[in-house]
Order: sequence, then C-alpha cells, then structure tokens
Amino acid sequence: MPVTINGNGSITGLAVGGLPNGTVDADTLASNAVTTVKLADNSVTHAKSTGLQRRISTGPTTLSGSSVTVNVTAGVKKIELFFTNVSSDGSSDMKIRLGDSGGIESSGYGYAAGYHRTGVSSREATVAAYTDGFTTNGFGSSSYQIWGNWKIWNTTGNTWIAEHIMWGSLADNHTFYGNGYKELSGTLTQFTVATLSGSFDTGSITTVSYTHLTLPTKRIV
Repeated sequence: MPVTINGNGSITGLAVGGLPNGTVDADTLASNAVTTVKLADNSVTHAKSTGLQRRISTGPTTLSGSSVTVNVTAGVKKIELFFTNVSSDGSSDMKIRLGDSGGIESSGYGYAAGYHRTGVSSREATVAAYTDGFTTNGFGSSSYQIWGNWKIWNTTGNTWIAEHIMWGSLADNHTFYGNGYKELSGTLTQFTVATLSGSFDTGSITTVSYTHLTLPTKRIV
C-alpha cells in the first residue's frame, strides 16, 4: 500500500515500524500518549522517578545472635522497622546504630528514651539519654516480648532523626518510647539492630523504606 499524506495532515499506508529510529521525539508525542500498559515492568529506573515515592519492603527478618545488619538502598529517605514478638535471653535493651561506607558509627547520637509501666496499684515512668545509638530504655527482663515500630527519617544532608514506640508483655504492661537524631559522616548505607547483652532468641523485624519523605500524588510500589 502506498504511503499517502492526506490534506488534513494525516498519513495512511504507513506500516508499524515504518518510521526510522529517532523520528518521533518527546515534543511530538501527545500528552498522556504513553500509558503504563506500554511500559515494561521495572523499565522506570530510580534516576527517572524524581518526584515519585518508591516503597521498598524487606522481611520479615528473623532476629538471631546479638546483632543484625540491614543494608539500605541508595536514595532512601525514610525507614520504618516493625518488631514482632521480639525477645532476648538477657535482660537488656535494644540499640540501633547507623552507618555509611566507612562503617557503623557508635558516637555522636542524641537520643532520649523512657518507659511507662502500669500495674494494678502503681505507675512508673523514667527517661534516660544516650549518645552511642538510638536505644530503648526499660527492657528489664528476658521474659519481655516486644511489639512496635522504629521510624528513622532523613531531614537534610546526612542528618537523621528517629523515634520508637513499643509495647512489652509481662505481668504488667509496659510502653517504651524515645526520639533523637544522628548526623552521619556520609550517606547512609546500613544500620544494625542489637541487643545490649545476650542474644535474640525469638521474633523478627520487617523493614519498609521510602525514597522520598513526602507522598506526592503518584507513587511507585
């Protein structure tokens, strides 16, 4: 079939693939002409997703030994850790430390944590400060089973703020909480979750990371 340019500007007789590469540029495409149906899975890279929020979920990861290291995907701005039925064989708190390409950093943190205990006839609350990591306060028994979450945000540069809220089961209920910050030497690449004595003997963590702090109107899942 011959190729015909009609008087209204349309073209007939042009077969699929008949245009040479480079003929149609971005300005030629009509708005919204390329839909998700035309995009192959994983064809949009992180570098091309500026302004979109990407959600990355890892786990659940079973906790064992005294410490677990979690690698962080490049570009992550927010991390949420969900703790499920976590306990250790010692009566110690947990600590999170951040790290970059130079390794895990164990100083320069500003973090305050406390707990609230509700008994039948008494209430108790206490707070402590930490400079060597994001640390819980009040895990005083190996019988604790902990549920809750820890959130870590990148605010500017290599500065990260963190907060946790957890619940522990024992004879009386405990609520654990804390918040603070850490300015890393470089880009965040990893972090550790550790028990301060003994080893984790049950439980898991699920990590959910986001490449942008704010949620725009579009999101890549």
